[in-house]
Amino acid sequence: MSSLNSKQLKDYNNNGFVAPIDVLTSEEAAEIKKEIEHIEKKWPNELIGLGRNNVHYISPIFDKVCHNSKILDAVESIIGEDILVGGTTLFIKDPDKKGFVSWHQDAKYIGFEPYNWVTAWLAITDANEENGCMRMWSGSHKEKKSKIIKIHMIKIIY
Repeated sequence: MSSLNSKQLKDYNNNGFVAPIDVLTSEEAAEIKKEIEHIEKKWPNELIGLGRNNVHYISPIFDKVCHNSKILDAVESIIGEDILVGGTTLFIKDPDKKGFVSWHQDAKYIGFEPYNWVTAWLAITDANEENGCMRMWSGSHKEKKSKIIKIHMIKIIY
């Protein structure tokens, strides 16, 4: 079942992204945040570096996110019903820490070819320009993939 309407699909085709799409209730977002805090407390260094990848393999909560019907329906609207979760990555931005992720196209970093796939980005706490929200470069998906500028141009300060 497709969940994106014709305007959202047009926006995706023109801009390379669709936002916002409400896929989590506040209770589900709180459950995910609680799971991250649980993992950080139980295994203090586990979600650092490569440990922040593929958490859905070890966490039933994150596995549930990968099977969220609202996310899958939105993805299906774009790429069709044959969906494979290629991985998950956590970008944990603690309020007392600074950091930077440069503009890039996900396609060059993730390495899947052909470029007929999408990424789903979820914020489980409030994200805004002051605390480092996701930013997209509209239309960049139509440009040649390069090592300098990538599919979804993202600047994240955290």
